[in-house]
Amino acid sequence: MARISNKKELILESAYQIFKEKGLEDTRVSQIVKEAGIAQGTFYLYYNSKMDVLRDLAQQIISNYTQYLTEHGDIEAGLDANLRLAIDRIFEVNQEDRTIPSIVYAGITRSGDIDKWRVIYRPLYDLIADYLKAAKANGEIREDIHPDYYSEFVISLIESTARGLILFQHSPEEVEKYKEELSSFILNAVSWTPVKVI
Repeated sequence: MARISNKKELILESAYQIFKEKGLEDTRVSQIVKEAGIAQGTFYLYYNSKMDVLRDLAQQIISNYTQYLTEHGDIEAGLDANLRLAIDRIFEVNQEDRTIPSIVYAGITRSGDIDKWRVIYRPLYDLIADYLKAAKANGEIREDIHPDYYSEFVISLIESTARGLILFQHSPEEVEKYKEELSSFILNAVSWTPVKVI
């Protein structure tokens, strides 16, 4: 492991390795600190439990998505192009590391404090909402679309689809087909004539 001077970063890197190797249930704080080469008390200066570490790992993953889309996305390119970029990136990260996104998702579902997780996702939701607002202003999508709500729907759908494909071990060809269909599904969801809910 490369030498890391910041102890919190060292804990995160070590936790990442142990979670990846052992999974959420079988990971112990004692294993994380042993991997990090620090005293167990040092861990508790930064985190109350292994579950607390998941929030910071999630922050890194979501920051990765947001930074990538900020650098490579272009509102002027239209919703279709930006949506495909988001799908590609989220699928790519999930394919590169098949363990951590699932562990982070497990952390979200087990956490009693969903509001803290929403804060982690907020920059990504806001970026997707910006794409939707621009598409709405350009007449690409329906007027009744609420970008803030739909951005959460879109990210949840992309992430859950990416995780499902990993879980069921689809071939690369099938993954590409799913990405195409997912993009089409989302674009149709924001484009079709709304049905009045009674």
